[in-house]
Amino acid sequence: MNKIAVLLSSYNGYEYIEEQIDSICKQKNVDFTLYIRDDGSEKEFVELLCGLQKKYDFKLLKEKNIGFLKSFMELLAAVDDADLYAFSDQDDIWSESKLEIAEQWFQKQNSYDSIPLLYHSAYDLVERGKKVGHFYFPDAGYDFRRSITENHFSGFSMVINRKMREMMLQGDRDQIGYHDWWAAMIAQAFGKSFSDVKTEAEHRVHGDNVTTFNIKTRLKWLKKNLCETSEIKKRSCEFERCFKNMMSDKDIRTLAMFTQEKYSLRQSLKKAFYPKRWRPAISSEITIRLLMLLGRV
Repeated sequence: MNKIAVLLSSYNGYEYIEEQIDSICKQKNVDFTLYIRDDGSEKEFVELLCGLQKKYDFKLLKEKNIGFLKSFMELLAAVDDADLYAFSDQDDIWSESKLEIAEQWFQKQNSYDSIPLLYHSAYDLVERGKKVGHFYFPDAGYDFRRSITENHFSGFSMVINRKMREMMLQGDRDQIGYHDWWAAMIAQAFGKSFSDVKTEAEHRVHGDNVTTFNIKTRLKWLKKNLCETSEIKKRSCEFERCFKNMMSDKDIRTLAMFTQEKYSLRQSLKKAFYPKRWRPAISSEITIRLLMLLGRV
């Protein structure tokens, strides 16, 4: 049986944290340890975690605030003795079979240790106890080119192997942005990913949630990309720095469209009028092509 590390980053999550910890600790037929890295929460919340630690069996790392993006990568680096790694938000609910089903998929892979592997399960979106949506992206059509500009995977529904962990940690945490997007690019370039149709989690939608990509966060993302170096470009440049000598010629050429230091009208037009889709939704497709035309992506 594989040893699984569940990595949870917490920050003042008073309302939902116990229910999430409880759902994780009810996982069946797997050997796992829950690690919680608290990202500089206020004293009262840390005391709450210490109280929960007496009730549930988990490891607690009380650290300074660095933001949830870097917090997950810090925790991934700190835990080095597992075979598989699962990520968790502080406010979701897992089914009891979530890790068991993921482990079963890994056990079926012939290249279990030699290439980076990523498993992702479907999940429901829940608001005030009611289902308001469902998230599942099929594997078909999702390749390295698409992984540069869109991410099919949500961290809290991901499980990865040691090889993926090793490759993820090569990146500069100031450059890679979302850890799940970084993993998606690695899987598409060098390994394998699997999107399971089975629904194994409920993801809460609420005002304090930092991972739900709603209208407000979409506008924030657009503003940031118009005013600063885009996360897509930063992540692409970091990917090129880390892995260019391992990449196929085709993927090197594709990535090069996003890593040029200076604005190139030719490259911008090539991306903006590319004959194949960059994004799944029409609205985000139009947005990304506009940013490409302006040289922001």
